[in-house]
Amino acid sequence: MLPALVLLASASGCGPARSAAGALTPPAAEMNGGEAEAAVVFAGDIARPEIPAFLARAAAGEENRDRRRYAYAVDCASPEDPELAELFLKVSRLAVMSEGRAGRAVIEQRLKVSLGEGRDILDSRGYYEGRVEGRLEFPTDGTAKAVVRFSPGPRYRLGRSVVSAAGPLATAPDAPPPPASLQEVGLAPGAPALADDILEATARLETAFRNSGYPLAAVSGARYALDHEKKLLNASIVVTPGPFARMGDIDYEGPLAVGRAYLEALRPWTPGRPWRQDLADDYALALRQSGLFQEVSVQPAAGDALDGTRPVTLKLSAAPERTVGGLAAYDTDFGPGLTAYWEHRNLTGHGDRLRLDLPLWADLQEVAAAYRYPFFINPKQDFIAAAGLIHEEAEAYKMWSGQATAGLERRLARRWKAAAQVSAEGGALTEEGQARRGFMMLGLPLSIDYDNADSLLDPTRGERFKLLFAPYAGRYHDDFDLAKVRLEAQGFRPLTRDGGLTLALRLVWGALWGAASGDIPASARFYSGGGGSVRGYDYQSVGPRNAAGKPLGGSAQVEMNAEVRARLSEDIGLAAFIDGGMVYDHAGSDAYVFENLQWGAGLGGRYYTPIGPVRLDVAAPLNKRPGDSPVQLYLSIGQSF
Repeated sequence: MLPALVLLASASGCGPARSAAGALTPPAAEMNGGEAEAAVVFAGDIARPEIPAFLARAAAGEENRDRRRYAYAVDCASPEDPELAELFLKVSRLAVMSEGRAGRAVIEQRLKVSLGEGRDILDSRGYYEGRVEGRLEFPTDGTAKAVVRFSPGPRYRLGRSVVSAAGPLATAPDAPPPPASLQEVGLAPGAPALADDILEATARLETAFRNSGYPLAAVSGARYALDHEKKLLNASIVVTPGPFARMGDIDYEGPLAVGRAYLEALRPWTPGRPWRQDLADDYALALRQSGLFQEVSVQPAAGDALDGTRPVTLKLSAAPERTVGGLAAYDTDFGPGLTAYWEHRNLTGHGDRLRLDLPLWADLQEVAAAYRYPFFINPKQDFIAAAGLIHEEAEAYKMWSGQATAGLERRLARRWKAAAQVSAEGGALTEEGQARRGFMMLGLPLSIDYDNADSLLDPTRGERFKLLFAPYAGRYHDDFDLAKVRLEAQGFRPLTRDGGLTLALRLVWGALWGAASGDIPASARFYSGGGGSVRGYDYQSVGPRNAAGKPLGGSAQVEMNAEVRARLSEDIGLAAFIDGGMVYDHAGSDAYVFENLQWGAGLGGRYYTPIGPVRLDVAAPLNKRPGDSPVQLYLSIGQSF
């Protein structure tokens, strides 16, 4: 009788220097993974001596091999740091391939490989003395279970970090010194030794060197060593700086859609200054945002001049100059609508832009034109102008009007700009319960903007700030003078490392001084409610209302919005939001302390396109008033803010 064979096995391996989990593998580190073990137990008669042992074992294995296919679940836990288990379930082969059925040997192999991946996860999170162990359970019902447990142990922290140059390091009095440690590029002393943070800081070293006069700098070596006694990870980084260089003139390659004067005016550096890669990157970004080029590449030229000046090579590929488009949309504010537009981005060959818009809604029709002529008189200054005709039938008023603005916009710094314009508006208004009345307003809008958000259409990081001050003089019931102030701040923060979850915040405060709200045209007052302000309420309905329930507008405004945006895939996303706001009769104490806010909340879907996300939001009022609809629907292009 052949002996029965039982094989029990568990194993752990060490991953590469940088795995999918992002682990760093220090040469001096001890990799304490689960120890491999195997036990073979025989039961029954002992094989006859004349039969070689290896043949007996082979025969027993063939006879007793488990040919069943199992479905299995992964039970992974790490009580001391739950993030380890979350990462394991996200990246390990055992978890990723757990759908469907597999043979016993295949599952055992997946566990073996995945324990090595777990070891890499421990290293990537700074647990260089941690352990990960696993076992498989094969019950008789055909459903297996893989049990994985992490014991992380002490977390190592960043100790000494030294950055050295591989070769001579030329310097100049007008160039900032390159960094000598990871701490100088944003890694805090004593920070947890997280592999992603260390590798990102190492990558920032190249940027720092390239912003200090070394356009060809590159990290050429890195060594990490563990100090087990002090629980520290020490780093030694070597950077090959390349030659020191100064930024020169531009060498153009490819067809030029505009004159050289336009390209020179956009250049943010003066020839002869030490090389700064961030200035070259800003130049490339400005050219892309012009809409005139499909491809833009800004690189240091191949060689230096005798004085150490290195030309900047600019490669361009022209884009079509004209665009025609349109869309159909619907929201509860205006009902169904159609929008068409035409744009020319190089009207006279100087990069000047003319755009015509024709939005047609059931309650709003408009013809609008906007023009921008860049580098007007000064390279940091643009001429801007706009004009339009509007017919609107809102709950608050019915209006025919024409308006025009013209002025200058000036770039103050990398993220700052300011504008000064003159404006004129006139037309006829019909308010609830009043006769039709003409109006005229002349103004001087002044504004200042700050924007360091990472995207114009779908930001995930950064801030935006805009302050408007606009004095007006005009006539409605009688002559009036007023000053309008409006402040808007937005902030965007990623909630996850991969940027898939974003928190977006918005705050608005505005006030009118110098005239009572009833003495100025209804179109000049503040209103809130609807898809662009407080979702869940009718358009312009948040704030004072007359006896018939019609909005009156007011002299002060408060709005606040919080939205969590989740990007589920390249094309699909979700959002959850809460909005609050109020419009007040007077810019008094209630407006300063945000009294009596109306709140709305809801959920939304996003479909991402090259021109921005298509947004579908469903919102409900949280403190519903008589006459408020239980649900509001908004469909449009672009995030809510």
